[in-house]
Amino acid sequence: MPDKCSEVATSISMAFNVNKLHCIVVGKFYNCVIAPMMLCGNYVQWCNSIKYLGVHLESMRFDIGPCKRTFYSACNSIFTYGTAVDELSLLTLQESCSLPVLMYAAPALSFRSRQIDEMNVCWNNVIRRLFKYNKWESVKAVLLGLGRLNIRHLLMLRKINFYRRAFMSDNNVLHTVLCHF
Repeated sequence: MPDKCSEVATSISMAFNVNKLHCIVVGKFYNCVIAPMMLCGNYVQWCNSIKYLGVHLESMRFDIGPCKRTFYSACNSIFTYGTAVDELSLLTLQESCSLPVLMYAAPALSFRSRQIDEMNVCWNNVIRRLFKYNKWESVKAVLLGLGRLNIRHLLMLRKINFYRRAFMSDNNVLHTVLCHF
């Protein structure tokens, strides 16, 4: 006699590949021992981090290391092929191609202050390389002179725009959920 899971999977024409499924505990119970999870008679693996839509989630925080590596790769490719372009054009390219990699899913995430500082260091390194500043020199004046924001302020601006769009949308369910936060 087939088990209940096989019947459900067959009725909706869905097959589960347990090798590609993972379970993660998020929140204050992240270090608790939890009984093994079974799906269709197979054990689902418990892990400490998962990748979902390009964002690496850990039990207690978001891992920005892979985002930083991808960001630097994008920056280096622009620097490699943009040797004959002036600084402002390269800055615009970095802002439109590389910076979104670093800021991906930022409105939905809650970063720690240290993570924001790490992201700010990444962006400051790009500004330093563009305008030939040394590592010990501050780029605050350059950003201010160009009318640009640092990462901390860009993150705040993106969150504000995210919530503004959510409240202005016609989706009443989303509005209700956000009002009860």
